[in-house]
Amino acid sequence: MKKASKLTALALAGLMILSGCGAKSGKDGKDGKDGKKEETGFKPNPVVENEGNAIENGTLKIGIIGESPFKGVFHEAFAQDNFDMTIMNWVGMGGFFDSDPDYKNGNTGQGKIEFKPKEKKAIITIHEKATWSDGVPVTAKDFLRYYLIIGHKDYEGVRFGTDYLNVVGMKEYHDGKAKDVSGVKIIDDKHLEITFKEFDHSIYWGKGIPYNPVPDHVYKDIPIKEQESHEATRKHPLSCGSHVIKEIVPGQQVVAEANPYYAFGKPKTPRMEIKIVPSSQVVAASKSGEYDIIDSFSSDLYEKFAALKNGKIASNYYGGYNYLGFKLGKYDKDKGEVVTNPDAKMADKNLRKAMAMAVDRDTINKKLQKGLSIPLYQIIPPMFSTIYDKDYQGIKYNLEEAKKLLDEAGYKDTNGDGIREDKNGKPLKIKFAAMQGGATQEPTVSFLIQQWKAIGLDVELTTGRLIEFNSFYEKLGADDPEIDVYMGGWSTGSNPDPSGFYGKHESFNFQRFTSPELDKLLANIVSLDNTDPEVRKKHYAELSKYLINDEAIVVPVFSSTTKAFVNNRVKKYDISSPQEGKAPFRNSDIELTKDAPEVDK
Repeated sequence: MKKASKLTALALAGLMILSGCGAKSGKDGKDGKDGKKEETGFKPNPVVENEGNAIENGTLKIGIIGESPFKGVFHEAFAQDNFDMTIMNWVGMGGFFDSDPDYKNGNTGQGKIEFKPKEKKAIITIHEKATWSDGVPVTAKDFLRYYLIIGHKDYEGVRFGTDYLNVVGMKEYHDGKAKDVSGVKIIDDKHLEITFKEFDHSIYWGKGIPYNPVPDHVYKDIPIKEQESHEATRKHPLSCGSHVIKEIVPGQQVVAEANPYYAFGKPKTPRMEIKIVPSSQVVAASKSGEYDIIDSFSSDLYEKFAALKNGKIASNYYGGYNYLGFKLGKYDKDKGEVVTNPDAKMADKNLRKAMAMAVDRDTINKKLQKGLSIPLYQIIPPMFSTIYDKDYQGIKYNLEEAKKLLDEAGYKDTNGDGIREDKNGKPLKIKFAAMQGGATQEPTVSFLIQQWKAIGLDVELTTGRLIEFNSFYEKLGADDPEIDVYMGGWSTGSNPDPSGFYGKHESFNFQRFTSPELDKLLANIVSLDNTDPEVRKKHYAELSKYLINDEAIVVPVFSSTTKAFVNNRVKKYDISSPQEGKAPFRNSDIELTKDAPEVDK
């Protein structure tokens, strides 16, 4: 599994909505009479292998399903778009650090991290051969540059938040009171020391530590405000990974060639073509041999891909989930914190709980999502096996109880039209935002609206239709007053700590909910007593209970799995979970056995 920063979540979130959900399952999760959920029966199939001798000088053709063009921001500190991040991962601009079996930072990548909890420090060691594609070695300055970019007062991206405020001197630098970040020190060219205010459990997963370096020799002389649009980002981005971008067809295609200075040697396939392909065309294109790998596809396409004879499907658990969120306030950019509005339309938690009770996961997952997702009742996806509780009791589906709760809360139908008014007897219209996606997205959204109508709530789509991916997150981040409830998706990355999604200072806290109790529970998640697995699991269960059962701030719906279609000319493709002390299968390991992808005749 690729290492992913939690703060790439916005970029990856759309993938789960656009992709629908997970891989084929035998049983669907159901709310039984005893409240327990059935096993999904999902069995990962992470490795695809084919016979044949590898050819030289082949071109790996990759398709990324998308209904929108990619933005083309290839800069670790500024990239947010899912497509940009996926492209960066393919060419090796992501994943400087590998993961261990628990998805903490491992020691087999281009970077290693030594943790010193008693001293509240971490030391990054950079591989001696790590080199940028222009021949300049990767040094500690490149990691320091990342801190200097995201902490700068002119930085307007999404990376600066709670994680980095925990680094000594970061706040002072951000506030303009210091010229440098005092807690980030260069030991020598290949070693960087980071000192934290508090050393918590989440630091082992990379909290407050850049996931990838930024080329200091390029960006040190470019003003922060110009970096996102600069040609160093948009046209000629450097890479210290296996490949480097050489050609860009804006929004549509990237051509990458081998990085001659790659630390782990010459990539086995020296050239890549990465294209955005609409979901309506992807199966036909794969059938005709246009692609070697379709990076991820949706549940509604599973049977069509499975029927193709010129390829196989690789699948595994995915660290992410789709959810319903309620808008409860705004984000104050000046203060850098969430401000909850007690008078928000959705402020009554009984209204939120009633809407949660109307979510029929069985029908959504079995009939609408084709039985290919994993029903979810907590904020932890099953990929994190040490903290996921398959028997967790969330808010159960029960329309009658939902109606009763609304009655008791004062939301009643006062004029006999079947639609409830608010507590003051005035019309209550709830605006629901959802993004465009695969074939299952629209019927899923329509079903939810129908279910809410069944309990007497008037819910209609924001803008009257599904919203284009980029516009959806722009509206969500800007706290558009036309959004009361929304359907989103989170990628947890390799770190299950959800502070980046629900913390007081996080712009990604789209619900805009904060409270002293939530602060305490999030603090428990990162406390060092979490080295005890039972304590850790207990803390995550308590957080889920508060956010879901007690306050109904978020309603998890299903967890995704990752699926890729792999053409028969690919010798091996492996998306296995990390193994202790073993380097993962990398994109640079992919070999091709024929001059062109096979065609399904």
